[in-house]
Amino acid sequence: MGVDMRKQSASGWRRAVGGLVIGALAFGLLTGVQSTAFAVGVDQDLPTWDDVQAAKNNQAKTDAAISKIENLIKEGEKELDRLRNLHAATIEDLKAAEEALAKASDKAATLERQAKESRKEADEAADRAGVIVAQMYRSGGVDRSMELFLDSDKDTADALLERMASMSKATERNTQISEEAKESANTAASLGEQAEAAKQEREALRADKAEKEAAAAVAVTDQGELVRKQESQQRDLAVKLEALKDKTAKTVDGYEERLRQEEAERERIRKEQEEAARRERERQEREGNTNQPPPPPTSPPTGNPNPPTSGGWTIPTTGYYVSEGFRPPGRPDHTGIDLATGMGTPILAAQSGEVAMTYWDGCGGNMVSINHPNGWQTRYAHMNSWAIVSPGQYVSAGQTVGYVGSTGCSSGPHLHFEMRPNQDNGWYDFVNPAFYISF
Repeated sequence: MGVDMRKQSASGWRRAVGGLVIGALAFGLLTGVQSTAFAVGVDQDLPTWDDVQAAKNNQAKTDAAISKIENLIKEGEKELDRLRNLHAATIEDLKAAEEALAKASDKAATLERQAKESRKEADEAADRAGVIVAQMYRSGGVDRSMELFLDSDKDTADALLERMASMSKATERNTQISEEAKESANTAASLGEQAEAAKQEREALRADKAEKEAAAAVAVTDQGELVRKQESQQRDLAVKLEALKDKTAKTVDGYEERLRQEEAERERIRKEQEEAARRERERQEREGNTNQPPPPPTSPPTGNPNPPTSGGWTIPTTGYYVSEGFRPPGRPDHTGIDLATGMGTPILAAQSGEVAMTYWDGCGGNMVSINHPNGWQTRYAHMNSWAIVSPGQYVSAGQTVGYVGSTGCSSGPHLHFEMRPNQDNGWYDFVNPAFYISF
């Protein structure tokens, strides 16, 4: 009986893992869902610290346990990828709507600018024509020329011919200027009509984008909790694997305590920052939201104003400004700047506002976007895990929203930071954060 009990203790978690896989397969066959080792029974069927300690007491068991946990981690990554992409189609719809709005906004702004230029050209041409007419009137016009013609003096006759030739040229020039003015006026009117149509198209697309953004925010609300739970499970397995591979430590107590402390610290930070956000919101309500960032641009900024301060914005993380920067040659899709810093460095909200979405982007990795009271939107990409804030949550300036990582299209830990006016002023495109924040 004693031998059987020891065998049961040593192999208990391995049988549990086998049951987990079978249960997952059965779940997939019954529901049609792609089966993974984490489809059902996650919390109950994972190896416990007691299981790890029991396996650690014997080298052969340790090797087997390591292999099992490595497989569990691999399967867990597949499930994590599935959970991250639960609403990939919804996010892609939103991105397509944003791109369409950006193009329509640019088109409307271009037509508006061209219409203004044509109106200015028409006005200037009309003014030039008016000047010529005024000059002809002041010089005596046709009536004065008739007097000269009736005078038989040769010099007077020559003067008449010269004046008539001059008047002919002036009339010809005036006719040309008048035609130019008319053409510019017609062009301005046509461009004005096109600009108005483009504005209407832009507003329709703005409404479509807002609808898709709201739909995406609703879709990802519950997704965050699923992903965070899976990420926590992956961390738990990783630490247990580390404990098994550590040949110097005889017990797993220290590893178990470390995991507990990390979770406690995350919870402490979350509660502390929720309280800070509440106090900041109350302060802004009392002071009438006077400490707001500058208004968005009405056209693309040119040149670097090199502001001495951060212009009302909080620098979103420590680290240095990577030289690749905003839309460098050959990278028109790089719509932000990169701030290189260590893995796990806190990412801070650049200004107070409401979390629009927490989501997974194929290239941006784990991302969060925040809508600010003045109409700006900021975005934070490549976080090491799902954002620690949720859609609809109010965050204060400087509040941690996540941690620096290297998820998505990233070759090393850094924060990809974006700023977008997202306003009703006709301009809708990414701007270079370096023009507004001193890094």
